Amino acid sequence: MNIVKKVASWVIPVILIAGLLVTMNTFKRSETLTPDEQKKIEQYTNFQE
Repeated sequence: MNIVKKVASWVIPVILIAGLLVTMNTFKRSETLTPDEQKKIEQYTNFQE
């Protein structure tokens, strides 16, 4: 039982940190706008004003 506690004390933090890194990596992958998309957005916002 003591061995299980020692192993769990190493495994659980590693799993938590890995999960955190995976979650942060998915948020990092945001797409940037193409110049054409940016131009269309600017035209739309200028039209609204």
